Amino acid sequence: MLTPDYIVGFTEGEGCFLVSLRKDNRIEFRFFIAQAIGNRPLLEELKKFFVVGSVYQKSNVKGKLPAYVFEISKRDDIYRVLIPFFQKYRLKGIKAKSFSIFEEIARLVKGRQDKRKLTSEELDYITYLRSGMNKHYGSPGAGKPLAGWERAITSVKRNPSS
Repeated sequence: MLTPDYIVGFTEGEGCFLVSLRKDNRIEFRFFIAQAIGNRPLLEELKKFFVVGSVYQKSNVKGKLPAYVFEISKRDDIYRVLIPFFQKYRLKGIKAKSFSIFEEIARLVKGRQDKRKLTSEELDYITYLRSGMNKHYGSPGAGKPLAGWERAITSVKRNPSS
């Protein structure tokens, strides 16, 4: 049985909070964790823990290993299960910032469930907030994940005796 602390740590390392703005100005929320095919049982345990969401195989892309994904995307499940979980069991790393933005946008959108469309100002604000999500602030390789490897490989080629 998974514990809340395990799930928080797993999310810090592998989870993603995503807010998508569709062309028709609808907002979609997704929380997911993707794992190698051998970790499917772990993702199934996440589904049992939360009692919502789904586990599915990610489409096979040429050159990438097959993977499974645990995902929560139904708006009611986001509001009723996911957000309260992470409000109670706080993320402590970089992922906390993405969750905070995710939560703020969800609160704004939920307040509009009276079916009125979001105003252009609200959409601009959501777009602005989204720009700060899923960034690795302070990470040396942010935006260039192989930056350190490039330098290491170059130095080895120049100086093969080291």
